[in-house]
Amino acid sequence: MKVSIQEKNDNPLLNRLEVSGSLEFEAATPSNVKLAETLAKELKKNVELVIVKHIYTKFGHKTATFNALIYNDKAAKDKTEMLTKHVKKQIEEDNKKAAEAKDAEKEAKEAKKKADQEAKAATEVKKEEVKEEKPAAEEPAQKAE
Repeated sequence: MKVSIQEKNDNPLLNRLEVSGSLEFEAATPSNVKLAETLAKELKKNVELVIVKHIYTKFGHKTATFNALIYNDKAAKDKTEMLTKHVKKQIEEDNKKAAEAKDAEKEAKEAKKKADQEAKAATEVKKEEVKEEKPAAEEPAQKAE
């Protein structure tokens, strides 16, 4: 994929760079993610700060034009860009997974504490048994005398 940037507009009010250009590709039209990765490499920015708005392909050709936004920081991006339904859903799922992992971690810690307590109690019981056995062994020796 060959990308050529034709226009760069700096928008200081929104802390972003507005980019438009053209691209040539071999097979199918590249996805927004692939174009965002290429633009991030070319402009030396983080991939998470690049938003591809449109890719307009030319019928019958292996060329397209695109519009993209490159933000200066994550706060500016979060302030300006709206969350789509699938992004909101993904964030909710990630939060649920994080909560489940945290709960599982707590359960594992509790189980470990219980196991440690049981092991400690078992060692205490063994010590008591050993103490009880010693006097029992001494009694028959006294009878023999």
